[in-house]
Amino acid sequence: MRVLHICPGYLQRPLYDKLISTLQSTNIVNEVLTLSSREIIYNSERPYNLQVLVRKYNIIDRLIYFGKQRIIYKRICTKYSLHEFNLVHAHTLFSSGFSGYLLHKEFGLPYIVTIRNTDINVFFKYMFHLRYLGRKIMYNAKNIIFLSSSYRDFVINKYFPKSKRQIILDKSVVIPNGIDEYFLDNKFLSKRTTDIKFIKLIYIGEINSNKNIETTIRACKLLLEKGYTLKYTIVGEILKSKYHKIIAKYGFIDYYPKCSKEELVLYLRDSDIFILPSIHETFGLVYAEAMSQGLPVIYSEGQGFDRQFENGVVGYAVNSFDYRNIMQKIIDLYDNYQQVSERCITLVEKFKWSAIANEYKKIYS
Repeated sequence: MRVLHICPGYLQRPLYDKLISTLQSTNIVNEVLTLSSREIIYNSERPYNLQVLVRKYNIIDRLIYFGKQRIIYKRICTKYSLHEFNLVHAHTLFSSGFSGYLLHKEFGLPYIVTIRNTDINVFFKYMFHLRYLGRKIMYNAKNIIFLSSSYRDFVINKYFPKSKRQIILDKSVVIPNGIDEYFLDNKFLSKRTTDIKFIKLIYIGEINSNKNIETTIRACKLLLEKGYTLKYTIVGEILKSKYHKIIAKYGFIDYYPKCSKEELVLYLRDSDIFILPSIHETFGLVYAEAMSQGLPVIYSEGQGFDRQFENGVVGYAVNSFDYRNIMQKIIDLYDNYQQVSERCITLVEKFKWSAIANEYKKIYS
């Protein structure tokens, strides 16, 4: 079986290489087309063929959606012998799905499409003139991949008429992203702190308004008022200068800059609960990475990690802006810590790339 992957974000997201390399090991032949604004040197030893479309898009290309898409489509048609492929996997709805749709119409190639954060929170949300196209691409896709059931239900219920929702639901499949094997190979059963009412929270990732650390801080202040002692560790790159001042203001916050995965594991092992009540999150690999170290997780209702598991199994969904709700769920996890922590260690296997690649192989077949 030969698959053409159209993957504009390949160079920015290592998870694509993990997925496609694992697929290659299952006897699927993969060809990948990605985009770059400049010439790059890439590793030629990868087990599949990577083609980079190098073009510095001007302002007109960026503003006129169809102009940029035609450039991509023409490159595909001139670069590949399309009759050699069994199907196309478009890894985004709007940035690559349109090419998949055109290849289907002109060459009869079936395609599947993955719906991602930018598709939902940029294209569908703000680009009203392209919503009809997003629906058309999904109607004609063989299968539609969502990273979570919460985002699947949101897109179907918000952007499709009732008469068409079942059609989309029937061809939709929920497959999460996988995590780096390092976390799974180095699992750790977190040990409960021996200090009474001492809770160690941690957040890892970019620090910006979407990650909503202000609400977590308000929850922490409530915990302190209730007699708990706590430490809130924040690890990552600060993207807005105001967060330097916010973090420095509170003595219970320890801040560390972006670091290696080996260091991240040490920070996780020294913590009790991972907390990220983000405003928008398609999936959030860091929740699963935290689970691998035995940390229960607090995540946002209706966002990407919500409903990966039933509420309370590996952590709790919270209202992103309700700091009292967040505080209560922290206490609930503290009171039932050992059972939840042990489930995290077991259930994190769901995010193993080999298991995920097998799910994709079934769909491709």
